[in-house]
Amino acid sequence: MKKNWGWWVAAGALFAVFCASAAEKTAERIKLVMGDEHVIVRGIRPEEQLWGAYQFPRPYKLGDRFVVSVHIAEDSISSYGATARWFESRDEGKTWKETDASVAKECGLLLKNGDKVYFPPESGIDVTQYTMTPWNKYTPGYDFSKKAEEGILPIPDGMTFWMGGTTIHAYNADRLPPSLSKREWTLHRIPAGQAKPVAERAQVDWPYLTRVVHVERNGRKILKSIFPRGNPKLGPDGAIWVSVFSGEGHLNPENGQYSPYYSAEIFRSEDNGRTFKRRAHMEYEADGHIYPYKSGGYSDSDFEFMPDGSIVWFLRSTWYASTGKEWDPMYMTRSTDGGHTWSKPVKFDELGILPRLCKLDCGVTMLCYARPGMFVRASLNDSGTKWTEPLVVMTPGDRSALANKKAADPTFHDWDGACNNPEIVPLDKNSVLFFYSDFYYPDETGVKRKTILCRKISVEK
Repeated sequence: MKKNWGWWVAAGALFAVFCASAAEKTAERIKLVMGDEHVIVRGIRPEEQLWGAYQFPRPYKLGDRFVVSVHIAEDSISSYGATARWFESRDEGKTWKETDASVAKECGLLLKNGDKVYFPPESGIDVTQYTMTPWNKYTPGYDFSKKAEEGILPIPDGMTFWMGGTTIHAYNADRLPPSLSKREWTLHRIPAGQAKPVAERAQVDWPYLTRVVHVERNGRKILKSIFPRGNPKLGPDGAIWVSVFSGEGHLNPENGQYSPYYSAEIFRSEDNGRTFKRRAHMEYEADGHIYPYKSGGYSDSDFEFMPDGSIVWFLRSTWYASTGKEWDPMYMTRSTDGGHTWSKPVKFDELGILPRLCKLDCGVTMLCYARPGMFVRASLNDSGTKWTEPLVVMTPGDRSALANKKAADPTFHDWDGACNNPEIVPLDKNSVLFFYSDFYYPDETGVKRKTILCRKISVEK
């Protein structure tokens, strides 16, 4: 009997469409469920120091426990590397107790060879004693290819300014004195089978690396550190991937020209963290100059490897000290060739500070971001092109009435009442732990204190 192959093909196509439609409908039924909040630490009252101390939680999962660092110093490039307070939980985030800060070196990324590598935060370097080359030495014959001598800062390649009087000088690292021009990150390695960490200096291949010096109104000069502020991840290729961003102003590697914006970067290491090479560079501006000079550029960012083989990359664009505005759009871009090329960034949301992503074993990718308010979303497909509506963890409305002392004329951070730099880490197959701060969380006596909290957020299909 002769088979009607056309009918079978049509039926197969129809069945495929039905399955795809069913999968899409299942995805669209994803629901995010928020659990109870749990206190990690209550800190100072917000009127003691509204911004800086008791903020910026950084969580890690260590086997059967979670640990989190809490920044307790000022928010300054001079104190990125200041000793933090550390806390641990052995009951999935329900209760916490303080632990020694030495646990930081155990928080490294576990590599295929069994090593663990950890990038500690690094403070800026005081270079006040360096002599700045006077501007009247900038002549048509000035040699921008010459390396400066020790103790000297050359004419900068570009300058920008922050509100409050800070001037920011940008230098091609190749032009700085040898002691300031190194391309390296501090790395702590725990070799496989050992317990004691070893300090290393990872070499970083960063074309047109730009170092910035913050010149404060009092004359103090601080060279900003270049440690990676992103969370390192192990890629499907076994390499270490980590996101970074430039200083306040940088040289565009495509043409060597100075830009006053931040640029976002992704680096890879194929030798277990001994050397890193840049895989991706993202210049601002986006969307055909819709936001020219209304943003700080692309700074904090995060990426994730999606089930379909693509990579999604989310980019912060706001920076208060540059524009006076605490919120601006968050952008998203995708790569389908292993991070070699990227789509033009498109606006994902009207706001988005410190985007953070993680992938769950159930196949769903989770995203959090903030300011004002805090939000969590989940991917609806394998490509990361569709996402759930935001789950509101903290309202974006005015929270200043919750303060101990209500401000008659609240500033933005009075109004916002949180640092809005949240983080997420996987808890189990279907859920994450969400870490955040609340400036107006009451203690046992009702006094509002800057508090670090966490809560479980689950995916239900």
